[in-house]
Amino acid sequence: MINKTIPLIPVRYYLRLLELIVSRGISTQALFDELNIDIEKFVAEPDLKVSVEQVEKFVQYCLSYPANHDLAFELGRSLHLSSHSLVGYAILTCGTIEHAIKLVTRYFSLIMPSFKASIHYNEQNHMELLIEPELVMQPLSLNFHIEAIAVALQNNINELLNQNISNYHIFLSIPQPRHLPKFKHLTSAIFHFNALHKPGLKLILSQTLLDYKLPLADEMTLKAVELRCQEQMKEITHGQDFPAWIESVLMNAYQMPTLAECASLLHVSTKTLQRQLRKKNTDFNYIKKQVIIVRAKQRLENSSDSITQIAYELGYSSSSNFARAFKVLAGMSPEAYRDQLLF
Repeated sequence: MINKTIPLIPVRYYLRLLELIVSRGISTQALFDELNIDIEKFVAEPDLKVSVEQVEKFVQYCLSYPANHDLAFELGRSLHLSSHSLVGYAILTCGTIEHAIKLVTRYFSLIMPSFKASIHYNEQNHMELLIEPELVMQPLSLNFHIEAIAVALQNNINELLNQNISNYHIFLSIPQPRHLPKFKHLTSAIFHFNALHKPGLKLILSQTLLDYKLPLADEMTLKAVELRCQEQMKEITHGQDFPAWIESVLMNAYQMPTLAECASLLHVSTKTLQRQLRKKNTDFNYIKKQVIIVRAKQRLENSSDSITQIAYELGYSSSSNFARAFKVLAGMSPEAYRDQLLF
């Protein structure tokens, strides 16, 4: 089975969540003992990593208390630019909002590696920032993170512009929350719920807002901070078990990524990734085949999705191509495999 306990996510944001939980009189020590987390160690070193599994258990525990339905909102409100370490400092020294958003996109994996950010410009020349999950998460945890990121984004933009801006829009895939009035009290941003077909959020900014000049712009300081950000991105994969990383990425991605996409996620070149895999006596295609058969069997066993839907999810252009590959790997067709489960 795939190892889903690889440390990936900086603990610093969840320390903020812990502060909120403690302020509400909720004890978490039993959970930390279960997850084998030394909280004092993480407090001392907030850039240490925890796994998706640990994060999901922590979020599930927090939301098991009905009064915590607004916890993601409050977490987002507590996250200022300074919360994002070097990336936050780099944002402050950008020349314009447009430059700052592009920088966020470039280094988003240093902020929240379990999500990815991308931008494009629509027909009105407005910038659209799209933030989507990089890994599969349980729905409860996924919606929690989408809400917290959206609110933090609003908080950070208003922090940059001192709230002297016109309205902009944030679209979310999550349902309308019970604490909707809290969103209506946020300035400038207009939130739209159940507005995206895929999990994530989308921010739209007009050219007027993009051109807004930031007061702390400093090109020399920005270059120095960016160099350190680039070093941190390289450190993410230094000394890691590349086959285990690739396995985890392929197993948890919403759609099966290519070698180049995996290399980009791991902040290395395709040649470097291939070389590191060869050192472990394996290669990308072998790992991908093993993951495909595991994921395919799980989908056939645990869902009623059509063969075509499963084929698309696993990166195949047609159900016939998927069926042929599955038969080679499993010794029977996908339909036959699913049928045998009924007996």
